Amino acid sequence: MKRVFVSGGSGYIAMYCIKILLNKGYQVITSVRKQEKINLVKDSLSKNSINYDNLEFCILDLLEDDGWDDALKNCDFAIHMASPVIPGDVDYDMLVKPAFEGMKRCLNSAIKNDVKKFVLTSSFAAIYGNSKTEYDDNDWTDLSDKTHMPYVISKTKAEKGMWDIIENSKSEIDACAINPVLVLGPSMTGILSMSNRLTIKKLFKLPFIPNLSVSVVGVNDVADAHIMAMETTNSKGKRFLLSEKTINLVELCKILRNSGFNKVPSFKIPNLILKFIAFFTPSLKMIAKRIGTHEKLHTINANEILNWYPKSVDKEIVDSAKQLYSEGLLKN
Repeated sequence: MKRVFVSGGSGYIAMYCIKILLNKGYQVITSVRKQEKINLVKDSLSKNSINYDNLEFCILDLLEDDGWDDALKNCDFAIHMASPVIPGDVDYDMLVKPAFEGMKRCLNSAIKNDVKKFVLTSSFAAIYGNSKTEYDDNDWTDLSDKTHMPYVISKTKAEKGMWDIIENSKSEIDACAINPVLVLGPSMTGILSMSNRLTIKKLFKLPFIPNLSVSVVGVNDVADAHIMAMETTNSKGKRFLLSEKTINLVELCKILRNSGFNKVPSFKIPNLILKFIAFFTPSLKMIAKRIGTHEKLHTINANEILNWYPKSVDKEIVDSAKQLYSEGLLKN
C-alpha cells in the first residue's frame, strides 16, 4: 500500500484530498497543529461515510523542525497544503515566514526520505500579481511591486522557494505546484473557509453589487487535480493553474437568487460612484482598483497533462450558501 503524507489535514482542500486518497486505497499520514484537530478530521470523515482505518496523524508546526522527518518516513508521495490564510494587510511574519519555512521543512524532509513526488498547494496569487489581465501556467507575481498583500507574497515566495530547492538538489524527487483561483464549495468540517467567507458571506452584507469579476473553481475539482498531479509522472516540473470560469458578481448573485437566497444585493452600483465612495472608504479601495476589469485564464497544463476539465462551479456556490445558512452564518 502506497503512503501519502498530507500536511494541514484539517484544512478546507486537504479534507477533500484525504477523502479521495482513502477511497483510492492509499495509506495517508496527515499533520495537524493541535490534538483537538484530530477528532475534527475523524468526525468529519465519519459524517461523510469515509473509513479512516488507513489514516495516521501527527502534530507538526510549520516553524519547528521536530517531527517532520519521522512523519515523511517511508512515504511515496507528499502533498504540502499547510499554510496560513489571512487576508488583508496583516503582519508579514504571520504569513510569509510560516508559509516559506513550512514548505522548506516539508520538502527537505521529503528529499531526506526519498519521497518520489512532492505536490505543493500554491495559488493563483503566485501568478496574477503583475500588470496583465490574461494569465497562464507560466505567469508569475512580480515581487518587486511593494503594494502586494502579505498573503500574495507568502504564496509566491513559498512556491519560488520550492523550485529553487528542487533545482539545486541532487535528489531525484519530482515536484509540481497547484495554483487554484478562488475555491468555492462547502467545507467537510463545517468550519467556514476563507474563500467562502470573502465571497459568499460578504455578498450577503453588501448593499450593492460592484462591477467586478472573479475567477472561481469548485473544491472537489481542486482536490481531484492534486491527486491527478501526484499520480502522473508527466506533472514533473509543472505548474497547474486551476479555474472553472471567470464570473461577474452580478451573475454570481443571480445564481444565488435563483436558488432562493433573496438577501443578496440586486442593485449594481455605477463604477464612478463606487470609485468616489472608495476615496473615503479604505475597505473599498481594493475593490475599486479592479472594477470594470475581466481577467482571462488559460488552464493549459491542467487540461493537456492531467486531462482535468472541471464541472460547473454553480452548484458549489449554492451548496456553500446552504452550508452557511445551516450553520447560522447567513440569514435569508
